[in-house]
Amino acid sequence: GGGLFALSSAWAFEQVVGLEISETNVQSARANARTNNITNAKFEAGRAEDLFANIVDSFPGSASAVVLDPPRAGCSPDFLCQLLDFGPQSIVYVSCDPATQARDAAIILADSRYSISKISPFDLFPQ
Repeated sequence: GGGLFALSSAWAFEQVVGLEISETNVQSARANARTNNITNAKFEAGRAEDLFANIVDSFPGSASAVVLDPPRAGCSPDFLCQLLDFGPQSIVYVSCDPATQARDAAIILADSRYSISKISPFDLFPQ
């Protein structure tokens, strides 16, 4: 979207990078960063699996956190492999589809470095 997770957490990090499939959303995130005088955030448009490999060299995996907010289809297998190779200290997974989140979590949890510490369901579309 408009950089919600990256911008709201930027104060806690030296640098944040937001990856977004939509160029329009990237432009909104950049505008939100300017409006809020957040200078340690940058945003790139494209598929996460195409962009992630180009940015991980700028960050130490063991000292990094990754916030995932994928589309309803979840993360691609290519991206999940890249993520696990990067080895971030922590992964926060936000999802609007519990089925794809569970599928992706199973892949992440197969790596012994990761475990679930907290799950907080929240219905954004109550009926």
